[in-house]
Amino acid sequence: MDFADINISTLIVSKYTDKKNYHRDYAKQPRPFHSIAIMLHGTGTLLYENIVIRLSPGDVFYIPQGSTYSSSWEIDETAPYISYFTMHFSFEKPLKDFYNTTYPIQKFFVDDLTFLRKKYEQLQQNLLLPSENNFSSAALFFEILATVLPKMNKTANKYFNKKIEPALQYIRKNLNKSVCIKHLSALCFLSESRFFTLFKQQIGISPIQYRNNLLLEQAAQYILIYPGKTIEEIADEFNFSSSVYFIRQFKKHIGMTPYQYKQKMLNPKL
Repeated sequence: MDFADINISTLIVSKYTDKKNYHRDYAKQPRPFHSIAIMLHGTGTLLYENIVIRLSPGDVFYIPQGSTYSSSWEIDETAPYISYFTMHFSFEKPLKDFYNTTYPIQKFFVDDLTFLRKKYEQLQQNLLLPSENNFSSAALFFEILATVLPKMNKTANKYFNKKIEPALQYIRKNLNKSVCIKHLSALCFLSESRFFTLFKQQIGISPIQYRNNLLLEQAAQYILIYPGKTIEEIADEFNFSSSVYFIRQFKKHIGMTPYQYKQKMLNPKL
């Protein structure tokens, strides 16, 4: 079984260890995947939107896909190193729980930290096995989500609007198709002008740009999954007219060229 068959595009479980303090700045580079991590040793600080989150051993924390933030990691008196266990993941198409609901950057409490850490260790081992073991890996992944999601703070997505939701769903499920305002407005039982105005008010960009941005975000994930692919191959895979146009659009939306993005993000330290 391929993870794409069940809507998972990225699933990485790693334990990171560093013997010296370090800092990461993702203020201009939105994170390409969701991350749920367990702080094991040392201390950490997450800073976003003037909110400071202090992390210490035993804390579980979440960083959502697309978030921008900075982090600092320091050795403390309990151990001469920094370490954390993290699970990076993303979906081929956004799940309703991760689209209609916003889970902000946060730390939270779980009832049985030993149980959660054991599941991380099992999943990490499973992901090293041949793909026929992906069923058990997927089961562990969703078991972890079932454990942590009820513990996390969430709010309604400010972009969610029931009137335009049919159009949003259609675009997300048909990124390989061009955007037709007439068709999208009909799905929402709105006039074309009313639909376009409401869409811009709620999402902040046009339906065409919304589709293009989602496509570029998928391309960004694809670059990390298949780092050996050339820019020409990736542009062709996502139906861009040329590699030059793809690079220009990618830099405009992501903030750097595909090559710069790959070099920056293939080091997935938080």
